Amino acid sequence: MKQVLGRLARVGLLGLVALVLAGCAATGPRFSEVQESFPAIKPGHGRLMVYRSGGLGPAIQPDVRLNGDVVGKMQPEGFFFVDRPTGRYTVSARTEIESSVDVDLTDGATVYVETLITMGLFVGQPRLSLQSETMARPKLTALAYTGSIPLVAGRPGAGTSAALVPPGGIPSGPGPAAPPPRVGGRVTMDDLSGLLPAQR
Repeated sequence: MKQVLGRLARVGLLGLVALVLAGCAATGPRFSEVQESFPAIKPGHGRLMVYRSGGLGPAIQPDVRLNGDVVGKMQPEGFFFVDRPTGRYTVSARTEIESSVDVDLTDGATVYVETLITMGLFVGQPRLSLQSETMARPKLTALAYTGSIPLVAGRPGAGTSAALVPPGGIPSGPGPAAPPPRVGGRVTMDDLSGLLPAQR
């Protein structure tokens, strides 16, 4: 009986740990879903892309600072970006120690900083490292967006009714041709008029 209770306790503990870890991961649209809706970088500005693809200590999510100002959090499986005027900046995060990396933002370019948590004496310690676009892009694809700039999932202009019109156009027949079906949104009387029989 003690063995059975011991096993149940271990299973319950593992389930609780898994639930806590799952709750720590970032939620939101994925990089692959929102990258087409990133705003253009203004002239004279550069973009800083910060991401955390995994590692230890998912519950440890220190603030990420840019020249001392908080710009986001180190959320597991998440990413965010900020645009700033060109120049040299320091990206940093702190738990029991501070980790930092200097970056140069150049006109129209994106700089990638990877973050992770490593073992510490009392709590996990942040580690920040500058990454090339070639190294960063594959990791970013599945990460969730955690930034404050509103982004829309999907490609701009996707989901319009034009995509539903057959190659030969709207078929003609007796009476006026029905408008192409709408995708999403509220249904109006105009939408329903295409369902009614033609008046004689």
